[in-house]
Amino acid sequence: MNERYYELEQRVMAYCRAQGLFAPGDGVVLGVSGGADSVCLLFSLHRLRRELGIRLYVVHVNHGIRPDAAQDGAYVEELCRRLEVPFTLVEEDVQALARRHRCSTEEAGRQARYQAFDREMERRQARKVAVAHNAGDRAETMLFHLFRGTGLAGLGSIRPVRGPVVRPLLGLERREIEAYLEQRGISYCRDSTNESDAYTRNRIRRHILPYAEQEVCMGATAHLCRTADIFMEIEDYMEEQIRQAGRLCLDREGAFRLVIRGPAFGDLHPALQKGLLLSALKELSPAHRDMGAGQVSQVLELWMQPGNREIHLPQGIRAARSYDWIILERQQEAGPGAAQPFALQVSVPGNLGESRICEVPGGFLRLTRWEKEDLYRKKILSVDFGEKSTNLLENRYTKWMDCDKMEGLLEWRTRRAGDYLEIRTPHGPGRKTVKSLFIDGKVPREERDGIPLLARGSHVLWVAGGRICESCRIGKDTRQVLQVEYERL
Repeated sequence: MNERYYELEQRVMAYCRAQGLFAPGDGVVLGVSGGADSVCLLFSLHRLRRELGIRLYVVHVNHGIRPDAAQDGAYVEELCRRLEVPFTLVEEDVQALARRHRCSTEEAGRQARYQAFDREMERRQARKVAVAHNAGDRAETMLFHLFRGTGLAGLGSIRPVRGPVVRPLLGLERREIEAYLEQRGISYCRDSTNESDAYTRNRIRRHILPYAEQEVCMGATAHLCRTADIFMEIEDYMEEQIRQAGRLCLDREGAFRLVIRGPAFGDLHPALQKGLLLSALKELSPAHRDMGAGQVSQVLELWMQPGNREIHLPQGIRAARSYDWIILERQQEAGPGAAQPFALQVSVPGNLGESRICEVPGGFLRLTRWEKEDLYRKKILSVDFGEKSTNLLENRYTKWMDCDKMEGLLEWRTRRAGDYLEIRTPHGPGRKTVKSLFIDGKVPREERDGIPLLARGSHVLWVAGGRICESCRIGKDTRQVLQVEYERL
């Protein structure tokens, strides 16, 4: 570095490089309130901008809570004018936002700030947002989470990097920041709300942390931050293990439904079971809210108790045990595109080699008439058809049936009361209801009404993805074969 930097600036430079906060050419949006931390962020990064190869843009959000808040914005604007840094003022009625979204003013203010940062990033084509959290904020947040009950993520507290948001001052304590500003003769604004004990975080910062430093252990803030680093590393390791566990036992069926395969889930360590469930619930929850250890315990209890049951969780999430599966889904209001019962007439092709293609709900249905010997020569049917063996090429959505027994109009439809298949029993031909077939096959109850059937009246010839009627099977007397293909979109 050719330019002489203050010690704090050198530490900020080293921290930015060690954590990989910036890349040369990055546009960086700074959130500057006018307080000591954010003013330090502005001046230190302004001094380091050439060394780091970054461009700076400042956003100030006026929350509209304090009568004198406009003065803070004017002060930040003046600083930016002197430093020749582009400045944007955003004004929000945070109290109105809190009422509208039914959250605290702290949470509403945080949301307003980050939405403003996102808009400025897009407008400036910037890649990063830099905010001014320091080591004290990190220790305070760790204790706040610990007192309320938390996991690894809460104990890891504030991270140096989360998405596009970076925190260059996270290795500095507040006293060091104030000393730097005093050394450079830089003034800053004081927010009276930070001195109020009305907020839990303020009480931790103003009373608990100072007491810990004076009466428990000198350097308590630094020790808490080092411990947070350890928890952060453990969390990163566990997240990777949870991702691997998810690949083994979790299936995504659309945007709002996750299915966990029970046998593989049961083999996991309890810590991975809980981590996987928490990750899945947060994925389904809007804004990843209202999901924690309590909801995970409810789902685990559901899993461990025998029988098919379901429970309802916050944010419209339903958890169900269905045989060997755990089903998690966020329920959506039925709209115009929601699945409905249907019934379509389809006819068997009259000529050999002829295909008929029908568009059906959820995909396409193709019926093709073949000579049995042609399929044998093409090795589509793999063995000769004797009385004891009819080994067909396995395909979940394709079946071959005796065409002579399939003439006339058929229906492609969803199930109805009284539907049955003809089956083979030890005592000869018999019948089995489709309902019993689904129960014995452990088909989840919520999926049964959506499975299409090929039927003639109540006589079901094929359950898509499952078995065919016994009387339709190909045998030694079969001359022509009907190939039925269902292609799902």
